[in-house]
Amino acid sequence: MPADARQPNTNQRRAIAWKDGPLLVLAGPGSGKTRVLTARVARILKDDPDAAVLALTFTHKAATEMREKLEALLGVRTERAKLTTFHAFAVDTLRQHGAHVGLRPDFSLITLDADRLELLTSIAKSLEDEGEEPFADRHRLLKMMDYLYRELYDGGAEAPGFRETPPWVPRLFKMYNEALIQANRQDFGSLLYSLARLLRERPGVAQLIRLTWSHVCVDEFQDTNKVQFELLKLLVPPESNPDLFVVGDDDQVLYQWNGASPERLKALQHDYNMEVIQLPKNYRCPPEIVAVANRLIEHNRSRDPAREPLTPTRAAKDGEVIQLCSHLNDQEEAAWVAEHIAARVPNAKNCVVLARTGRLLEGVAQALRNVGLTPHLAKKRNDLDTPPVRVVIQALRLAATRADREILRQLCVAWSRLTEETLELEEVVALATTAGDDYLRGWSDAVAQRLEERPDWPELNHIEDLHRQLRDRLVDGFDPAGLIAGFLETAQATWAARFGADLQEELEIWKDLAVTTAPPNPRTLSAYLQAMDLTPKVTPRPPGSVPCYTVHGAKGLEFDHVYLIGMAQEVFPSFQALRSSQRERALEEERRSCFVAITRAQETLTITWAQRYNGWDKAPSMFLAEMFGSGPEDEGA
Repeated sequence: MPADARQPNTNQRRAIAWKDGPLLVLAGPGSGKTRVLTARVARILKDDPDAAVLALTFTHKAATEMREKLEALLGVRTERAKLTTFHAFAVDTLRQHGAHVGLRPDFSLITLDADRLELLTSIAKSLEDEGEEPFADRHRLLKMMDYLYRELYDGGAEAPGFRETPPWVPRLFKMYNEALIQANRQDFGSLLYSLARLLRERPGVAQLIRLTWSHVCVDEFQDTNKVQFELLKLLVPPESNPDLFVVGDDDQVLYQWNGASPERLKALQHDYNMEVIQLPKNYRCPPEIVAVANRLIEHNRSRDPAREPLTPTRAAKDGEVIQLCSHLNDQEEAAWVAEHIAARVPNAKNCVVLARTGRLLEGVAQALRNVGLTPHLAKKRNDLDTPPVRVVIQALRLAATRADREILRQLCVAWSRLTEETLELEEVVALATTAGDDYLRGWSDAVAQRLEERPDWPELNHIEDLHRQLRDRLVDGFDPAGLIAGFLETAQATWAARFGADLQEELEIWKDLAVTTAPPNPRTLSAYLQAMDLTPKVTPRPPGSVPCYTVHGAKGLEFDHVYLIGMAQEVFPSFQALRSSQRERALEEERRSCFVAITRAQETLTITWAQRYNGWDKAPSMFLAEMFGSGPEDEGA
């Protein structure tokens, strides 16, 4: 029985009812943590009519799920609880108080790495002209900026991550931040950095925000990086003995590349002198899977020795729960997995294929197609970027501001990509001066002139129709919801021949977003665009398809039948982890990833590996011996 369908167990009840200061809930996989967190929020709101709860998590999906469960518990929507992500909270706070750090309320987000690269490249070029030598690889500069933001770099002579800090680093960091502020922009890294700066430099604002929320909850705390942890301490000072409720699991720390660390949970307990309640009962997995998960994770030496092992709550099942199978090579492995899943039809949709990397999944996806099944490879994008989609989104952005020169420039670039003819920024600005500096009307007038001058334009009918939609719905009238609905309905038929699968994927992503985000009216357009910026752009899963996910992509999900492929040495754990200068630390993260993978299974777990990948001989993964010793026999291919 799912955790949500039963009465809370003893430890869950203690956590829901807790009233004695900061509390850490160590929640293992399948332990009903989301149910506990939302039940606690509901209990607080019912008990105290003056209470207000801020609940922070890491993904839009998790925040939406918590919001829906809370509304189901309360029976009504409530404004007294804000369930949101760290980044969305940062945006909302900076819109209200960002003037203290130089931001106007209508600031926008840079969502494409290409746009960030363009800005960084111009700054790096100016430094090179002065004799400095920033990294020639501009993508390396991007990664450096993200790292400095995560580590709350103060702009001084000693930057984190450098033995000796080159003099150009603080200059580039300062110039990039100043350029963002001057353009009234932020990127995803600078958002949290700017909020931390605001709360540090303006204690009055920090106190005002603290007084807004009587209770603060954080979900998936193990995923926090340094800037997020410091933000929490600025919002909820440890010395105040706050009503802070944190849910986390040091066995599921997977994002060390993004600054997460198993040590952060220990720092949290130390800084807040936290009481701890453990939720070891697993309501998801059969006992056979719980047993191998426990055996695996016990090999992580850095674990808290007081951590309780997972406890199964389900009875053992008849039949084979765990199956191991080796193959000669990765092609044979993929074909076997596909045939095994096909044999489960019509229940193939309840299967998932997991791998450490996306490359292995591509072979399985093709093998699934070969047996007549539809694979779903979840593709994640920073933003929607095919030219027709980009034109509409940038026009919507400009409609929300009317006088933003940078958004106008991006709209001109998108239109030029669509029509393959340059539309000069200054030409549009000049026309806008005769239209009350309304850049969107100026852009529309410039496009109208071009259309009159080019009756032989390729795809003229399509281009004219798109321009007409934009002018009618955003310039002469104002109906953004109608524009979006009409575009999503007609764009595939209009532009598919030219933009193909990329356009189809982006339209599906946008339609999927529309399921959880209300259509914008004139007063909510900015909020709608903000939701678009902050929502991950992941291709929705087609009905009846077989999901093929990386282990990281499957975190937080569950499936009846899990196929974990690539369990070979130098594949999982990876070659990089085995050769790392911090080998033990790297292997512990790999082991946690494997732990997460196997605990996605509700019914069966099938683990496969090959003797050869890409022509290279591989031994079985060390994790197999840790889980099974001389346990279940390999059935062979």
